[in-house]
Amino acid sequence: MYNDDLYDMFSKITPDSSLKNKITDRIEGREMKKSTVKHTSGAVILAAAITAVLATTAFAMTPTGQETICSIIAYFQNDHATEMTSMEQLAKYNKEIGKSCSKDGITLTLDNVAADDNFIHVFYTVKSDGKPFYDGSDPKATLYSDIVNMRANIQCVIDGKLAGFGTNHNTRDGYFADNYTYKAAEKYNIASLQIPDSFKIELFGEVNESDEKESSEAFHKLYRDKYSEITDEDKAGIWYLSADIDKSKVKVESVTREINTKLPWTGSIVEKAVFSPFGNQLVVATETDNEGVYPFSVGGFALYDENDICLDLLNTDLCGVGNDGSAKNALEFLKADKDTKQLKFVPVKINEVGDCGVTENKIGQYPIVYKINNYGSVVVTDVRISDGQIAIDYYCDGFILYDPGFQLLDDNGNNAEPGGKLGCVLYTDVHYDTNSYTARYVYDKIDKNGNRVPPDESVSAESLKKSFTTLGVYNQSYIELDFDNTVTVNLK
Repeated sequence: MYNDDLYDMFSKITPDSSLKNKITDRIEGREMKKSTVKHTSGAVILAAAITAVLATTAFAMTPTGQETICSIIAYFQNDHATEMTSMEQLAKYNKEIGKSCSKDGITLTLDNVAADDNFIHVFYTVKSDGKPFYDGSDPKATLYSDIVNMRANIQCVIDGKLAGFGTNHNTRDGYFADNYTYKAAEKYNIASLQIPDSFKIELFGEVNESDEKESSEAFHKLYRDKYSEITDEDKAGIWYLSADIDKSKVKVESVTREINTKLPWTGSIVEKAVFSPFGNQLVVATETDNEGVYPFSVGGFALYDENDICLDLLNTDLCGVGNDGSAKNALEFLKADKDTKQLKFVPVKINEVGDCGVTENKIGQYPIVYKINNYGSVVVTDVRISDGQIAIDYYCDGFILYDPGFQLLDDNGNNAEPGGKLGCVLYTDVHYDTNSYTARYVYDKIDKNGNRVPPDESVSAESLKKSFTTLGVYNQSYIELDFDNTVTVNLK
């Protein structure tokens, strides 16, 4: 079904409240220093980088500050919530909306919107006014899943366009707060779009009780890029909410630098860099390729600033090539801000001869430093084990290509992941305030019929602690950075 395909376009990230508290405790317990931390990870969280944690203001550093953040955006008042952007910035630059509409025994509420020149965050709540529509089995299930009695399809429209289409690096997250209530957060990447300071956010919603049910007229027009033909009568037949948003207040904290520089070895052009409270991004376009070969690769360069600090390029999804063989993507990077004076694009070469082996260390004493190539190290700051989950907190010092490749092993070198090699899912979470990461191996075993296998004693915290004793990281000595052919762009 169309909305299932749309949902799959978005990446997942998940939070960890206990780790958030750990970082808060460490910040309050001593003065932390800034440290160089580099990474090319896919999704990110707050990791306990013991000497690399720095919050920019007291507002984000104290329990009182955290409560204030949560009270501003109610989405974060649950342990299942995702910290997808700096919570301090979300608290500072969000607009409380609070508009609701009811239909078919369900109420849709647009809670908050937070927007800058890189991202627009939309928070909403779906609540059943009568019977429960969720069976209580998986709080991270979606509104489209089979455990929901009345599956809801909700789409966001930004400035008259279906949000998330034609752009990469969009994120949707949600959870069931209880059997009657679903809360969602959607983060849309707008760096490559021309969104005015004042624009309209709209939510379109309908119930799809089966895959065979036809979409409403409003959705038919929306999906066919005929937004201008949607009438008030069409909107009356669905859940519909709208709000006028003004991001001009955030504009003073945002800087866009036009670059328009070609990177010859990637076949791409870096059009601009956008620095804003909710993140930093490069907008990169491919050149037209008549043979239909997609020439751009996120791993094609390492990114440094004027102080030769390697900036973290996040390993996110990418838009595919259009009919003309071209594409445009926004690449998010960390450890920079609007005062960054220079960007250096360094070609990455892959040597045929190089060590792809694994460096292993026993867990328990931290930090553990893995020097995996000539340009960077993975620094593991903690390993946390709970029922059905192993979480590895780390940061990267220098250049690491893509995400670090971890191996979870027992004393005999056997795989120790929860549920085995094919029995778990790897999530990589990012915390933007600390430039640190957590790789979470979460039990998710499926039988041959596609049904989830309930966890047993073998994935209890006690069992996992006994089996998982050694952590390995794949080496990347086959990487060579070609500094002689660096392309330097001055931003000031």
